[in-house]
Amino acid sequence: MTPLLFLVAFLLRQLPDALCTVTTVGDQAVLEGQSVTVPCHYNSQYTQNVKYWCQGSMREFCSTLARTDNPESAPFGNGRVTIADDPTQHVFTVTMRDLKEADTGWYWCAVEVGGMWSVDSTASLYIKVIHGMSVVNSMVSGEEGGSVSVQCLYSEKHRSPKQV
Repeated sequence: MTPLLFLVAFLLRQLPDALCTVTTVGDQAVLEGQSVTVPCHYNSQYTQNVKYWCQGSMREFCSTLARTDNPESAPFGNGRVTIADDPTQHVFTVTMRDLKEADTGWYWCAVEVGGMWSVDSTASLYIKVIHGMSVVNSMVSGEEGGSVSVQCLYSEKHRSPKQV
């Protein structure tokens, strides 16, 4: 009878993941000093549940950076992380600003499911903060004899008082 009890406990623990699916975008590469906004979609029955964003290679040991129940309380976000829930669209959005190379790593969109036999429903993505430069729009057009403007973005490492 004991093996049956363990099987039932295991199946009950997996049930919330089957009912609550969290999805997000794929891995991201972001220039140092820039921002990234990540949408996290969830099932409609979890509109009232707490959503959170955390960093770490394993969800069980990740550091919470923002929570929808108390967005100002997360100590590890350093004021650079915001979270907003839109229950009508079943999505919460996380924005991380002024990214540093040290911010590179695994991040988790999560919905608190709660309960003794429940695990939170999550989706992960890897954010890589890179040094470099990019252009806002790589297609430009103009008339002969006229001028064109190209907006360039560059990471903090490439910033100095004089840019050519």
